[in-house]
Amino acid sequence: MGRLVLSTVGIKSPLDVGDDAPAKPNSLAPPSSSARVGPPAPRQARSRRAARSSSAVEKPSGGEVPFYGAGPRVQTSIALDADYAQLLEELARAARVPVNALAVAALQAGLPPQSDVARAVIIEERVRRIDIAPARVERNLRLPVHLRARIDELVAATREHVARVNRADLVNAALGTALPADAQQAAELVAEYTRRLERAAA
Repeated sequence: MGRLVLSTVGIKSPLDVGDDAPAKPNSLAPPSSSARVGPPAPRQARSRRAARSSSAVEKPSGGEVPFYGAGPRVQTSIALDADYAQLLEELARAARVPVNALAVAALQAGLPPQSDVARAVIIEERVRRIDIAPARVERNLRLPVHLRARIDELVAATREHVARVNRADLVNAALGTALPADAQQAAELVAEYTRRLERAAA
């Protein structure tokens, strides 16, 4: 009678450690810390702010802007880029903070530290407008009197070198630099501004 031979072709040994099958993802692994919290910014505004961040214009190291948030507030009409106006409203709603509070905090954070830096970002803002011609919408903001005075001072210094500069050029440039990426960052920006305001009033 012939012997029965069991073929092992195609059967992998339990000791075979060369299994190249893709490993299953660990469902218990913590989420990436880079995950964004809150609603993303509108696509067009994100792309414009990304382009601005790649610009050669940067704040010098150690050039922290003094705090201009103290004092009374004055009603100020400003022509905001429509994308920035929309982004302000969306972020403020998601972060549950007033639109004006977010706008003022972003302006304080994005204000250039010196007049030469202000001139550079204003020129960049005007070149950007020539390239894409964004629509602007009038918005009434209540700005701290010292913040508005500093904005006007930087704009006046720029007018000595660049013709027909206005307040909206610097405001939109500052917002493009400092508007947060999501609701969590918006809430943190307003909270930090509030803490600085409280320290200034103490």
